[in-house]
Amino acid sequence: MRVSVLMPTRNRASLLLQAIGSLRHQTRPPDEIIIIDDGSDDGTAEAVAALGNGVTLLRQDRGGKSKALNLAHANSSGDAVLVLDDDDLLPPRSLEMHVNALEKAPGADFSYGRFQRFRGAKPPSEILSWPHPDAEYVPVDDPRRTVVKLMENCFLPNPSWMARRSALDRAGPYDEKALRSQDFDMILRLARRNDGAFVDDLVLYQRQHEQVRDGVRAVLGNTTNVGGAWVNFDRQLFEKLDREWSLEDFRPYHSAVEEQGEAVAWLQKAVVLFIRKAYDGAFIAFDRYRDLLGGRQPGTQELAIANSLLACRYGIDDLVFDPAGGMIADRLSAYPWPISLRRSFSRHLRWRLRDAATSRQWKNAAQLARFGVRAFGPTAWLQSTLGMAGVRET
Repeated sequence: MRVSVLMPTRNRASLLLQAIGSLRHQTRPPDEIIIIDDGSDDGTAEAVAALGNGVTLLRQDRGGKSKALNLAHANSSGDAVLVLDDDDLLPPRSLEMHVNALEKAPGADFSYGRFQRFRGAKPPSEILSWPHPDAEYVPVDDPRRTVVKLMENCFLPNPSWMARRSALDRAGPYDEKALRSQDFDMILRLARRNDGAFVDDLVLYQRQHEQVRDGVRAVLGNTTNVGGAWVNFDRQLFEKLDREWSLEDFRPYHSAVEEQGEAVAWLQKAVVLFIRKAYDGAFIAFDRYRDLLGGRQPGTQELAIANSLLACRYGIDDLVFDPAGGMIADRLSAYPWPISLRRSFSRHLRWRLRDAATSRQWKNAAQLARFGVRAFGPTAWLQSTLGMAGVRET
């Protein structure tokens, strides 16, 4: 299996050389490294030329990351492809583990593993475990399809997965209109068809920057609210998925016989779109789910899915603490949900309340409680908070 590594870059010559160095120390070296220089003026071309053989340099004039990746893919020849960002590093066995995973699972379109965040010149010497904030949680213990888990939380940035060329060809090119979230879009397209092969090991060190990077600033404009901007990009992506993907694509489980199968799919779609702030589509899906739920009690699968409603990593503050979020709370409260479902919907909110109370952020705690009561009703909210505190309900 030939492996191609694609590396888009702009004005990061020193970091780029570190990333290439991590490739040259792989136990299973790549068969080709393709650098796409997106209009650098910092000596990137000269730095890459000095590396000698084994590295191909392509150049484009400020076309963006998606265009750079499409150009590199068209000029690559590997049976498998990995995209390495110019500021990230691969542990020495990353490519070896990806190749082994794909060879052992010939039906898998892609392989993926764990990653660890770091700051500064080099990653820490120890491998961190979740729930450390720099260790990414990969939900392999979640029985749902990989694509659904990714919809709720993009735990696979580009350099943490490797895809077969044939799978990328089927998925189609990176979206050149997308300014950000290109890798999220691509991994969703891959996982839509195939669950992939999991590498239960560290395959990526992802560098974190203390300040907003130049490339990010160019996309965001004057704002420094990086999290808010990412929420907006992801919302646009999921509005597109709402229009273009079928209900089957949001089906959470592989089992042909599901617990209230169609209802579960509508609930999963509603939760995913809600997390991504595509509220119009979310409430249409909630309407369909409510019709199918009828007068019965939700089952265990439905309650498990409902637990994720407020699990969004970005953007929950503008839902809970912004006055406009009250309208969303009112729309949630308008449904005559069973108490068990309301409790599940509020699960992550009550954990945030506990954290706010523990850190004595009383105003935040009060606002979280007000939102919980408004969205899910006083009975469900009281039962939820009593349960969180270890008080037996009567």
